[in-house]
Amino acid sequence: MAYMAAVAPATWWPSPPAMPPAAAGLLSATASPSARNPEPQTLPFLLPPPPAGYPLLPPRGPILLQVHPGFIAEVDDRRSSALVQFLKDEGAVPSPEDEKKREHVIRELKKIVVHWAKMVAYEQNVPQRLATATVLTYGSYTLGVHGPESDIDALCVGPCIATLQYHFFVVLRQILEGRPEVSEVQSVEGAKVPLMRFRFAGIAVDFTYSQLPAINTFSTQSLQKIDERSWSSLSGVRVNEKIAQLVPNAEKFQVLLRCIKLWARKRGLHCHHLGFFAGIHLAILAAYVCRRWPNASVNGLFTMFFQTFAHWSWQVPVTLHDEPTACLHPEGRLMPIMMPCTPPEFCMSNVTKGTFKKIREELTRGYALTRDPFRHDFEWTWLFEPFPYAQKYQQFLRIYLCAPTAAELRDWAGWVKSRSRFLILKLERAGINCDPCPSEEVDHTVKEPNMVFYWGLIPETVIHVDTSHLKEDFMKNIINDVYGKVKCTHSDVTISVVGLPQLPKSMCSHSVHLHRMLG
Repeated sequence: MAYMAAVAPATWWPSPPAMPPAAAGLLSATASPSARNPEPQTLPFLLPPPPAGYPLLPPRGPILLQVHPGFIAEVDDRRSSALVQFLKDEGAVPSPEDEKKREHVIRELKKIVVHWAKMVAYEQNVPQRLATATVLTYGSYTLGVHGPESDIDALCVGPCIATLQYHFFVVLRQILEGRPEVSEVQSVEGAKVPLMRFRFAGIAVDFTYSQLPAINTFSTQSLQKIDERSWSSLSGVRVNEKIAQLVPNAEKFQVLLRCIKLWARKRGLHCHHLGFFAGIHLAILAAYVCRRWPNASVNGLFTMFFQTFAHWSWQVPVTLHDEPTACLHPEGRLMPIMMPCTPPEFCMSNVTKGTFKKIREELTRGYALTRDPFRHDFEWTWLFEPFPYAQKYQQFLRIYLCAPTAAELRDWAGWVKSRSRFLILKLERAGINCDPCPSEEVDHTVKEPNMVFYWGLIPETVIHVDTSHLKEDFMKNIINDVYGKVKCTHSDVTISVVGLPQLPKSMCSHSVHLHRMLG
């Protein structure tokens, strides 16, 4: 694949190009006049030679070609149209019926928490007018980038008299479990941002909690009075609002973020507790690209995402702040990403040396596949090819979780997964690198409710894994508080090393494009 560069800057947007038909439903409906007819600018994917040290990148020597701007625009339009159509074909865009279901869920949740706040007020002999509550959404749903399978991130904002440990995790949970639409309720109390997970009318909900002195005010004075956990829970809502204000074109941002999220899921990178990206990380990276190239097409923005972050010097935080901040870089943080809020904060990150290496490799792969704007046989399916775990690794760490009932398994699995980073770090300290696959499997050969995870073991480093000692060491992190000790009484974790024959069929799909993609 030859590296191409224009002799002189070429405009990549003729005056004005037609919107690709496939993109019309997602982009053109609310685009502003300035977004529909932007000023010409330099083609964003005709790039300087890449730095040395990236094995997937082509040779540094450029081939200089004079390319007509009209041809560039035609190729760009074609790729943008194909990319948006690919999102639709993959089911990444929800239907109108799905949107209505989500709106219904949020309305019902608001009614439930208002009723709950009144119960708390009655219990504590407080006037009910002083005990109000509401539900605020954030995450992919509020940013407009959710898919049919996406969960709803929701924050329960309650009165200061309603405690997290009792009123939220006990009283409110009992109310939710009493509703016929609610199922699979699971508490994750020990996380940095404690939450309940459940399904409401079939839609997954992540429900966090924040106590505020007054529900309808987010003034600086009011926020200064809340506790640290409530502050952390509020971060998602505050950051969402700021991102919405900062991106120059909401429609293009939404399509770009949908593309990035789908790519991350396909390549095994969208799983925060395993040391990869959380949704907030991807949203900030997408917003950064949109702000830097406000007039770029969807294809141009996606290309620039890989160009920018495949070559990013990660000693420098990614930030949406226009001015430098005094927020200190935390020591040891491998992918520092700053939330666009005041005061500035770093996004919570579980990235380890091993997961950081895979993220860099996947960003470099994405850059290698998208950097040639004139490849005539290019297909988006190459970029979104599911990660070939069975081709990449010969040995896997098998993590088997079991519990007496399905409900107990959900609670147990949520708790163990929140501690997964400790296991990854223990392996790395022992000189064993791994690639944790986020997929949740089930062993159907046993009757007890179970959940199984398979982590690829890097062949260069694996000689022998003492699984009994590894489990013993990991269990110390699992039962380091009362919650873990109680759950461990009836539930268990089994760790073993297996080969390819023991993998489930779902992980053994073969990549038909691997040779062509990088050839």
